[in-house]
Amino acid sequence: MDPQLKQRVVGAAVLVAVGVLFIPIFLDQAKDEHPNPISIAREIEPPSGFNSRVVPIDDAEMERVERGIDAASEEFVESAVAAQEPSDHSGGTQQSPTEPTIAPRTGVTAWIVQLGSFASEKNAKGLIGRLKKKKYTAFIEPYQDGEKSAFRVRVGPELTKQAAERIRAALVVDLEIDGIVMRYP
Repeated sequence: MDPQLKQRVVGAAVLVAVGVLFIPIFLDQAKDEHPNPISIAREIEPPSGFNSRVVPIDDAEMERVERGIDAASEEFVESAVAAQEPSDHSGGTQQSPTEPTIAPRTGVTAWIVQLGSFASEKNAKGLIGRLKKKKYTAFIEPYQDGEKSAFRVRVGPELTKQAAERIRAALVVDLEIDGIVMRYP
């Protein structure tokens, strides 16, 4: 073989080897120039025992909510009335009105009408179909009790018990089904 051809083949082989070694290094650096722009880091952990479920409120609070007045607004009105009453000026100093304290809300209660509990999902879906034809907002809530499973058919939810009672009465007329008004969840 010609010595000049040998030199060219060896030179080409050296260039290919150098390219195989160094080209991936340059390509990896190009990746590092554009790091992942989105990094998700949780700064604050939720407190232990955190539960996002809505907690029902007691009956007295529910009566105020149904009237459209909650405990915080009642306390605010009471403190505003107390601040407007004439104060005793005999001491020369006027008492400053106290700041109203707002009690934390424990949750909102909704009301539903439960129409039945079925062992067969097919039967529950059949009742849902009848309810939807009459334009009722109905849903199925699966229930598991040990090995037994059931499907509860419910209409609602409504914010007031009176609204749920009206729906229950309408269901008796429309579908001849008498339901039970219950708190939800």
